[in-house]
Amino acid sequence: MRKITLMALAVSTVIATPAAAQSTTGTVNLAGTVGDKCIVVSETAGTTFGTTVNFGELSQADGTMRTDLASSFTSLGGSALAARVVCTTANPTIAISATPLAISGAGTPDTGYDNSIDYTAHVAVTTVTTPNVPFSATTTTPLTATAIGGRLANNGSSNVVISADSFATNSATDLLVAGAYTGQIQVVIAPGA
Repeated sequence: MRKITLMALAVSTVIATPAAAQSTTGTVNLAGTVGDKCIVVSETAGTTFGTTVNFGELSQADGTMRTDLASSFTSLGGSALAARVVCTTANPTIAISATPLAISGAGTPDTGYDNSIDYTAHVAVTTVTTPNVPFSATTTTPLTATAIGGRLANNGSSNVVISADSFATNSATDLLVAGAYTGQIQVVIAPGA
């Protein structure tokens, strides 16, 4: 009887013990990258910004250069002289070149005359820690790629503002030569290292 009782106990233990739970695990790994880039944030995001500042007549009644070109630059350029630029890198660079406002292809002017106007281009950049970090270039000395010093501010406002001043001919008494004058300020903001 003892054998039967032990066998019955063993069978009831097997029946009463549930089977070990079995589970499965699914894993989905995610990956992606963000490239080094700088973009202009506007209604039509892209990689360029700017405008044309048309001074009109560059000379005063006596033929010398107008003395109000710096203030005219700002008023004529208006809000188009500012942009919101963002970069995916921590310390982008800025480079600035400024070509003289000049008659294209003109040779050396006669004594007492000038066919180009030099100036200084300025760019104020706002980073996440510092507003209006100044950078400049003249028509004779460009600014090569220089670290901005931090991430560009991403607060919804313009963080790059261009201005120009110190417009000058070779001599204040030089008469401007008649013709069409063109020049250009170019600002390049790149991802940096």
